[in-house]
Amino acid sequence: MVSAKMSDPKVWKTCVGAMVNLIEEAAFKFAPDGVRMKAMDPSHVALVDFELPAAAFSEYAVKQPVTLGINLTEMDKILSRAKADDELVLELDEKTNRLAVAFRGASTRRLSLPLIDVREAELQEPKIPFTASAEILAGIIQDGLKDAELISDNVRFEINEEGFFITAEGDRGSTELKLGKGDKGLLKLSVKERARAMFSIKYLTDMTKAAGSAEVIKISLGTNLPIQLDYPIAAGVGKLRFLLAPRVEAE
Repeated sequence: MVSAKMSDPKVWKTCVGAMVNLIEEAAFKFAPDGVRMKAMDPSHVALVDFELPAAAFSEYAVKQPVTLGINLTEMDKILSRAKADDELVLELDEKTNRLAVAFRGASTRRLSLPLIDVREAELQEPKIPFTASAEILAGIIQDGLKDAELISDNVRFEINEEGFFITAEGDRGSTELKLGKGDKGLLKLSVKERARAMFSIKYLTDMTKAAGSAEVIKISLGTNLPIQLDYPIAAGVGKLRFLLAPRVEAE
């Protein structure tokens, strides 16, 4: 038995909207204590790590663990039909092997999604020795990436004692975004040691595009190490995390 209700469909909608940019199919593990999903993109460059505890739902009933293979592209299309004041209901229909999705508001609308076979892989989250982190408004990161995209396919992120920087260089010129201490877009800065690395703009854009401009993203960084992006979801009780491998910079 799987039955889960959320008074605000935006939480599930935003998470799926962020995941679908990187992975088309995923195995969601519904357990009595909540929902988990961890997967790598087809090129094995990016990792998605998602957790939503039972407490994040207004009602949650799962008697024993069950894994549901879901096509995220199709799920994203269904969730696009949710209205802001709808209640979201997810239920497993074991007879038809489908996930029933209902929106309850001024009316009750029901859709269903066929479950699919998804190969599960036991993925261990890497222990990365990050040396700096920053909490930044998502809209600022999105603007910096759009600027950088005009110049190059890659972008450099840097965090140091002065603040947070997004830079790009190419044949078409250069671009820089700087967030210094005291700037409204930089909510928190922690630096043990200066950190910088280069990444694919496309991947970072896909990871951040689902976030609202006023939402906060925590960036954890180490020199020439993978970058970690954390979204606060469900009032901070849930987890949506992305890890992206760096690009090798020529000396």
